[in-house]
Amino acid sequence: MQVTLFQLVKIALDELYSEAVAVYGPNTDDQIKAQFSYLTTSYNQLTSTARTPIDYKNPAVRFAYVYKYTASHGDYVVRLLEILAQQLGGKIFQNDSGRVSCIGGGPGSDVIAIVKYLTDSTGNETLQRLTIYLLDKEQAWGDSWTELSMKLPTSSMQLNTVFQQMDVLKPDWTSQRKFLDADVFTLSYFASEVYALDDGGLVTQFWQRLFKEAKSGAIFLYDDNGNDTFNAYFDQQWQTAGLQLINEQTNTRWWPRSSEQKSELDFYTAKFNAIPKVQSTLSYRILRKP
Repeated sequence: MQVTLFQLVKIALDELYSEAVAVYGPNTDDQIKAQFSYLTTSYNQLTSTARTPIDYKNPAVRFAYVYKYTASHGDYVVRLLEILAQQLGGKIFQNDSGRVSCIGGGPGSDVIAIVKYLTDSTGNETLQRLTIYLLDKEQAWGDSWTELSMKLPTSSMQLNTVFQQMDVLKPDWTSQRKFLDADVFTLSYFASEVYALDDGGLVTQFWQRLFKEAKSGAIFLYDDNGNDTFNAYFDQQWQTAGLQLINEQTNTRWWPRSSEQKSELDFYTAKFNAIPKVQSTLSYRILRKP
């Protein structure tokens, strides 16, 4: 089964567009176009403690995000998974079942990356069952990805995607425990999203509790904007927790690979006169808990 990230994104976009039409009717396209500018403005303010967190309840905002960012961010996570597999001798999952927890994974780049990695690694990875936990503050993201496996071509692997609502500013997130047993945690463009919300130290508490309560041997994949502010902040968190660095790269230019054809989204590209994100300045860390 071969599948591209843009094909997976198209599955989610069709559903999100229908949701937006149900809310905005004939004004849907204008609403979505406005959200492209809204997201750009919001992401230019990530270091500001005065910023208002992005409201992903709006289906037009979620459509705009998935269209603009999810495929390219997913491709970066696929490449981190491939690097990790090389570091581990050719495969990530050592048993026939596994767990991955995607922190801030509502927008879907993590889950489509995992699906893509596994479909491209049939000869190496021998998983029969995989549970993916998507943890995000916005419950509405759950509808986009929890039934993804039902829309994929037939696969011999049983894929179970579970959405769990989590707000890192509310300590009661710790009532949810299963996700802490993950073999791999993905942190794709999440640290920058919550960086400016740490005024009272709640985000730092989240990081330290996450690292402390994850199982021994768990892997953490961090990728985010190539920005020294976010790099220094995240490095301080994992170093304080005593994690081990396996691989890293800082502030380098990345492009989605040529195998990823954004032409899958041509219908929406023409409709909105906007193109998906195709390059980034990226930093990543691959970490292991001793």
